[in-house]
Amino acid sequence: MAQTPKPAALPQDREVASLLSSLQRIRRVTEQHASLNAADGRLMWLFSDRQPRTMRQIAESLDLEQSTVNRQVNAALAAGLLSRDRESGRAAWLFEATDSGIERFERDLAVHLELLDQALGHLPAAEREHFLELLGTFVDGYGDAVRRQTWSRLGSP
Repeated sequence: MAQTPKPAALPQDREVASLLSSLQRIRRVTEQHASLNAADGRLMWLFSDRQPRTMRQIAESLDLEQSTVNRQVNAALAAGLLSRDRESGRAAWLFEATDSGIERFERDLAVHLELLDQALGHLPAAEREHFLELLGTFVDGYGDAVRRQTWSRLGSP
């Protein structure tokens, strides 16, 4: 894939936004070629630990509205990615990954991890660990900023 040319003399925040936009476009291409769509991939990532969950637990883990999760889980059930069961005496359904769902997820994940490994290969070996530390710090900081901004709009501290 051709390398995206850097815009000249952008402020740092705009350069980050531009790079993240490029990354999102590239990720959409990989999602288009995967056997699972993006929503199914997120669900299967969550269920890859093989732990059963209720609809509420799924919604909370994915930080999505219950109606959105309901639609996605029902689609995953229809596709054979998830199964559901209700334990005796329990009102809520428990959902868990099927073996075939995990197999499809693992195949897609292997391809995606290989692509990420190839991308990391463009960095000098001595700098990869530092890059990952910096990326983790950036993601954490961005998450904190988003949460603060959302809370300030809601009038919370």
